[in-house]
Amino acid sequence: MKFGIFSAFLLLGACDALPRDPAGTSVRVAQMQSFTVALADPTVHGAPEVAKLVHEIERRTGAHARWLPGSGEALFRQLDDGTMDLVIGRFAADSPWATAVAFGPTLSTSGATDTPLKLRAAMRNGENRWIMTVERASRAISQEAREE
Repeated sequence: MKFGIFSAFLLLGACDALPRDPAGTSVRVAQMQSFTVALADPTVHGAPEVAKLVHEIERRTGAHARWLPGSGEALFRQLDDGTMDLVIGRFAADSPWATAVAFGPTLSTSGATDTPLKLRAAMRNGENRWIMTVERASRAISQEAREE
């Protein structure tokens, strides 16, 4: 009986560490009080969802966004190597990057119905705590994200 209670306490204590960021994105964001973000597509600069999403992530993390320049493939390589935290853009559902990065929920959809472009954030694969932060922020600011 005592062993069972002791085991339960050990298991509960371990739950606090889940989900994990193997590369430590969430811890780094908290310590540095900043995160890096870039736009994959400059045409989304004026999209209200972009500003709302970044503001909501800032609110949730207590960190401020550090905007960096860049475009296309280079941004995804920076996500992969951990020098970029967030890339926001309009991506096709069949994006070749879908297995290389984690896409957040759709903030809005545009384009033709047979080939829609989805405005969403991309994050480094495996950084589950950071991904959950961005996903929750996305759902908080977008009805379309909540419905996904």
